[in-house]
Amino acid sequence: MKKIILFLSLILFTTTLQAQKDTTENSLLWEISGNGIEKPSYIFGTIHLIPKDDYFFTDVMKEKFNTCEKLVLEIDINLSLTEQINAAKQMMLPAGKTLYDYMSKKDSARFKNYLTDTLKISKSTYNKILKIKPLFGSSLIISELVGKTKTYEQELNKQAKKNRMKISGLETLQFQMDLVNNISIEDQIKMLFDGEFSGNPSETYNEMVEVYKRQDLNKLKELIDADDSTAKLGDKFLSDRNRDWISKIEKLVTETSVFIAVGAGHLAGDNGILNLLKEKGYELKPVKTN
Repeated sequence: MKKIILFLSLILFTTTLQAQKDTTENSLLWEISGNGIEKPSYIFGTIHLIPKDDYFFTDVMKEKFNTCEKLVLEIDINLSLTEQINAAKQMMLPAGKTLYDYMSKKDSARFKNYLTDTLKISKSTYNKILKIKPLFGSSLIISELVGKTKTYEQELNKQAKKNRMKISGLETLQFQMDLVNNISIEDQIKMLFDGEFSGNPSETYNEMVEVYKRQDLNKLKELIDADDSTAKLGDKFLSDRNRDWISKIEKLVTETSVFIAVGAGHLAGDNGILNLLKEKGYELKPVKTN
């Protein structure tokens, strides 16, 4: 439970990276240039959920953001009402089912005691968690544990609208929904709790937030690497998506100056976006933002 929170917060908006030595410089914001690009573009590593008091976007980040003509997120979050309703339906367990139907009686009791007694999750939130797919429910758990939160995607989207910037996504919401929906409910439960109903995920989450605030991509990568429970998701959730994004990013940066914001877990490593763009001949330069 503690580690999967890191995984989802840094990689999926709604894998473990290969263990390897990495010397990526400390910065969440990187300038993309070279290969005949007329104006530089930028790529920014987000955390998809951060306590409101820990949210930051420095003056330098704002300055670079304001030079761009287009915002590109993992998905375009400006969804129609129909899209929102469809997504909400897909997050739910089959009609009439709860998580209890996918657990033994013993684990069901342990699950309830863990969330309501150990983590002090409210009754209303617990009842919601019972009815939605586990990986989607994890965000409800962390939100209640850490209190008021913000998301970089929503904040950047608001500012982009003020700036009259175009907004688009590297992939569709349905694609991200399918990534989760293709994992059985039983496997999602195992990934979240790994056979244990103990500990407080907010402790690991808070550690991740502190590392994020230091803009230490290497340490963030180490935190994700430490989790064996998500190893099976590595390619589909991370490497495959990174490689698919590269051709899209190449097209975007040749058309105009863009500000690309994706989960920070996508940036570092041999299969990370920064390295994959370098292999294509682009120059990636860390932007000192303090």
